[in-house]
Amino acid sequence: MRGLAHQAAVLSVSRIANYGLMIISPIILVRFLTVMDFGRYREFLLYASLLQTAAAFAIGESLLYFIPLHPASPWRVVRKTTILTAVVSSCVVGAFVAVDLLVPGGLVGPYLVPVGLYVLLFVNVDCWENLWLATRRPIPVFVYTAARLIARMLVVVCVAIVTNDVTAIIWSLIVLEALRFSGSLIAWKRADRSHFEPPIEGMSRQQLRFCMPFGLATVLSMISRNLGNVVIAKYLGVAALAQLTIGTYGDPIILALRNSISTVVLPELVRLGGRSRDDALRLWHRTVVINCVLLFPAAAIVTWYAQPLVVKAFGASYRPAIPVLQWYALVIVCACFDFSPLLRAINKTRSFLTAGVVAMLANGLTLVVLLPVMGVVGAAVGFAVSNLVATVYLGFSVSRLYGCGLRRLLPWTAVAKVGACAAGGAVIAFGITFESRATLLGAVCGSVLFGAVFVALLKATGLEEANALFRRLKTLAPGLRGP
Repeated sequence: MRGLAHQAAVLSVSRIANYGLMIISPIILVRFLTVMDFGRYREFLLYASLLQTAAAFAIGESLLYFIPLHPASPWRVVRKTTILTAVVSSCVVGAFVAVDLLVPGGLVGPYLVPVGLYVLLFVNVDCWENLWLATRRPIPVFVYTAARLIARMLVVVCVAIVTNDVTAIIWSLIVLEALRFSGSLIAWKRADRSHFEPPIEGMSRQQLRFCMPFGLATVLSMISRNLGNVVIAKYLGVAALAQLTIGTYGDPIILALRNSISTVVLPELVRLGGRSRDDALRLWHRTVVINCVLLFPAAAIVTWYAQPLVVKAFGASYRPAIPVLQWYALVIVCACFDFSPLLRAINKTRSFLTAGVVAMLANGLTLVVLLPVMGVVGAAVGFAVSNLVATVYLGFSVSRLYGCGLRRLLPWTAVAKVGACAAGGAVIAFGITFESRATLLGAVCGSVLFGAVFVALLKATGLEEANALFRRLKTLAPGLRGP
């Protein structure tokens, strides 16, 4: 578990870096772009993200399953994955272009060409992160993602400052991805050792069987997560989309933390699942507790300090995003209970497809009822409801497939302890700093005090996972301070 904790810590940092464009750039871009222009920029990223998910089809993530399954032939797995990604992404983008041209007015309007080019360059020959994770090498992941962060941040911010032009920003991203694609292709050709490795019988068939349900489920999940964004962009305009984007701007951070732990644990669950599903379940329970320790405080802070977080970071013109951010706290809580690694570890991915359909229906129904009444906030509620529905459904699927029942499905006692500590810390810290709640200084002081009280309460409970996390952070602290 100690080695996994180290990998998860490194990957969390690198994933946050990889999402840096979405985390940091809005704070900078809103200073140089109007609300309308920022909304146009986010509209491009919205369409690109949806098409990117469909084009990638979660094929790259299959490395986390097949490399541990075939440890003697990692480069053969990489070659098959790269070829399959190229074929699927070309078909998806080609079909999307055809449909867009047939639909009157188009699906994405003037963004058709840049979205198609950007997606093809972004998803192809980009298997490095999953390859390194599957072979237990998190440090290269950090270097790779940090380099991409620095390059993308410099390009986007510099172009925004110089031109104040959304079109220039979009095409600068396309040029950057073209350079990354070319360099990655050269590196892969030089590193490929597949010809010296033993062949894998029926690899293509195995990979398609693994990726088909999970890929469809990933696409449905992405559509469900962004259904409100699309509806807002089409019916309320790009200014409303900008407000919704700011209200959920923390989503990449939450996904980075949650997915980093789940991604690191998946290969270990595959190995353990071959011996004992009970052992795999116990390991996953520990990841749930760590998720709760990290994310419960985040949910409390964004709920209580939504006003200064939005107004001070993005400006008064984004004030309508405050209730959106508060509803997003429910999404943060749901992120603690990521059942997907358990299902992927035993190659039972069909449940993701049903969960995606159910979540999308729940989101759509919520939008139909609440969007006319609540506007942008109604989209935030739909997003939260869809996440809750998907989490509950996947939980029942795991309970059935692992034969653990609801009682053993989650580490209920440990989760309750973390929840009680978070609630107690919120009452104490937020109560003391109540008078300054609307100020940035008050938010900082209240958050720091909340963190201190939360940690003290957790230590008092003697929770094993929390103590292990604190010990790990303590050992990392000298290295972070430097000599």
